Amino acid sequence: MTEHTNPPDELLAVMAALGSREPNPLRDPRLRARCHAALAASRRHEALRDEPGWRLAAGLALAPAVVGALCGVYLFQVIARALHLYRF
Repeated sequence: MTEHTNPPDELLAVMAALGSREPNPLRDPRLRARCHAALAASRRHEALRDEPGWRLAAGLALAPAVVGALCGVYLFQVIARALHLYRF
């Protein structure tokens, strides 16, 4: 078994040289308040959008009606073709 060594990665070396930044303690409360307000607004918007309304009720009422009508047309065509085939 041979040992493989990876050449040094330039990007990782550059990233290792970067320092970390701490948030400004004077701006931190204001930033947190803005983030919380944005999250709350997003939740309200999603709650209103997901609220079932007349579209859901219409869809629940129309879907069986459309399927029933298509089944009726199909059954009518089957009977009409059977009568035509047997010459009634």
